Order: sequence, then structure tokens, then C-alpha cells
Amino acid sequence: RRRMTSRALRRTAYIALIGSHLADPESAEPIDSRVAQDPAFLDALIDVRNTLTGTDIATLSGIIDASGVTEHQASLLRKRFPRGRRQQAAMVLAELGDESSAQALIEHLDDHEAEVRIQCARGLGRMGWTPAIDAIVSRLGQETPWVRSRFADTLVGFGSKATWPLVAYIKVNHPFEIGGPVAAIRALATIGDDTAVRPLIGVLQQADDPEIQIATVEALGSLRGPLAVPVLHELSRSRDWRLRAKAATALGQIGLPASLPVLANGLRDLNWWVRRNSARALTLIPGGIDMLYKALDDHDRFARDAAAEALVDIGELAAVRQRLDAGEPTDRDQALIGHMEGPEELAS
Repeated sequence: RRRMTSRALRRTAYIALIGSHLADPESAEPIDSRVAQDPAFLDALIDVRNTLTGTDIATLSGIIDASGVTEHQASLLRKRFPRGRRQQAAMVLAELGDESSAQALIEHLDDHEAEVRIQCARGLGRMGWTPAIDAIVSRLGQETPWVRSRFADTLVGFGSKATWPLVAYIKVNHPFEIGGPVAAIRALATIGDDTAVRPLIGVLQQADDPEIQIATVEALGSLRGPLAVPVLHELSRSRDWRLRAKAATALGQIGLPASLPVLANGLRDLNWWVRRNSARALTLIPGGIDMLYKALDDHDRFARDAAAEALVDIGELAAVRQRLDAGEPTDRDQALIGHMEGPEELAS
């Protein structure tokens, strides 16, 4: 407790010291280089760093440089042992996100410790050091699934600056590997840069692996690019039910009325997921709800069930009951109630 109390008091004093230098960069109050080895000073630097924006970050960078924090933590990182201290050093450099540590972090993207690699990538992303993008992207195919997903999260943090390095990596590597390109495709979907739509359509048309195809369809749906609609319509006739189901979801996300006939046809698909996704997609497109009500009279019972389930999910059944209670039912209200409570359904 005494150690914790002492550390907390030192941290408070360091925050005040750092604050005085931020307020007046010419402050004569000294920052001894020995503080670089004090965990309380590192705590204070990280806490202050997390509150700063704009030019204050540059001022803090000068404090970090003057105190020798980067050099000390980088020296710990370059040692092979102890493991815990190396991981802590990587985390400190990642939290500070100061460009003076960029070279050390790049060096350790291939570290033998997974957590060190993750923290190094995170630090490079936190500082927005764009030369690191290619270095991180190129390692996606070499990493374990956990580290790969964390690398992808870091790339998302770079925003649209990472779009074309990711696109180039996918186009070159998708015929030869799966894990890396799939992670890169999902990162593109999260970044949300619609300039990736056209190259992803090309990948979808060339790829043979179902995992890459599925990830690409999901990304096209997330990016909501109208250019993807024709190829998604074509995929709705794929032999692979997973692709048909994903294509239906993507068409709903894009939301073009031109997709209504394709999705209505999906209500009669042999696979339950395709029917379900098609019905949900129809609820997202203007005119789709009318098609769901129309499907309640379809000759295909499975189409009727899929349409009714989607209508219930969006609250149509509750609205119908309110209109019935108010004595204001419509013809299609009776159709939905009839489907949900009719003798055929009760008998089943």
C-alpha cells in the first residue's frame, strides 16, 4: 500500500510538472532524465498523452525526447529477457505513440513474442506513421489469427490511407493464401472507403476460395457500392448457398429497388438462410415490405413463412393488432393475421 501510495503521489507531481511545461514550453523547471525509469512518470506521460490533441502533442513529444523515455524503453524492448518487462516497454511506447519510437517499433513487428508484435503495431497506428502501413499489411499472411486480427484493427485506424496498400495486398495474394486476404478485406469493409468497391468486385470475380468470396461479398455490402449490384445478382444464383445468403444480405445493405425481384425470388430458395436473409433484405429496400405482404399468398409455404417472420421482426404484427383493436384493419392486415393464426399453421 505504501508503494502504491508513493507511486500515486509521484504520478500527481509529474502530471503537474508536465502540465507546467505544456503551458510554458520555455519553463525553467527541470525534468531529470532519471525519471525515464520511474513507472510513475510513465503513468503520468500516458495519462497526459490521452488528453491531448493538436500542437500540444508536439510539445509533449519534446518532453518525451528530453527525458529519454523512448531510448530507455527501446533498450528494454531490444533485450530478450525478462519477458514481462519487454511487453511493458512495448505497451508504454504504444500508449505514448511518439514518432521517435517508430524505428524501434518497426524492428519488433517480427518479435518472437506475440504481444510485443501487437503493441508495436498499435503504437505505429497510434502515431499515424504511414510508412508502417506496408510493413503491417505484408505480415498479415504470416501471423496467427489473433495477431492478424489485431494488426487489421491497427490498419483500420489509419483510415483511407490504408485502402490501397490493402487492395494491392489482396489482389496479389488472394490466389495463394486465405487468412491474410480475408483479414485485409474485412479491414477494408470497416474503413468504409468506397474506392475499394471496384477492385473488390474484380477479386470476387477471380477468387475461387469460398472464404475469400464470402468476405468480399460482406465487404461490398458494408461499402454499399451500387457498382456491386450486378455481380451480387449473379451470385444469387450460385451453387453455394452461403454465397446466395451473403449476396442477399449485401443487396439489402445497398438498398436498390432493382434488387427487389432477385430478393423476392430468394424467398423460394431451398436453403433456410437464403430465404431468411432475402426476407430481411426486403425490409430495408423501398417497396420491399409490399413484396413481403404479397409473398404471404405465395404458393410456396416456405416463402410465406420467411415473409411472415420478417414482417413480425420489424413490428408489423404488433401494428396490425393495434389497427384491429381500433377497428381499422386493412386487407393485408387480414393476410398477416391469417397466416399467423390460420388453421394450416395451427395444424402444423
